[in-house]
Amino acid sequence: MTVLVTGGAGFIGSHMVLALNDAGEDVVVIDNLSTGFCWAVAPAAKLIEADIGDEATLDRVMGEHQFDAIVHFAGSIVVPESVVDPSPIT
Repeated sequence: MTVLVTGGAGFIGSHMVLALNDAGEDVVVIDNLSTGFCWAVAPAAKLIEADIGDEATLDRVMGEHQFDAIVHFAGSIVVPESVVDPSPIT
């Protein structure tokens, strides 16, 4: 199985990547590294440094891989920033 993990360089996401790798799955990670770390991504996983809001990158990644599952952990955890700019989801 091939799994896309968004936010896979963060604390929770990186642990999911390790678990998936341990289970023998192929893993692709998309993370902009704003709060995650490249060293946290298991060496067996493919890390793509990009923002999940970048549609061109998502189109390219989806075209290059056939994913069986997507696990979504990407998100902002910066509370003061979200209070200053609580942009609605469109």
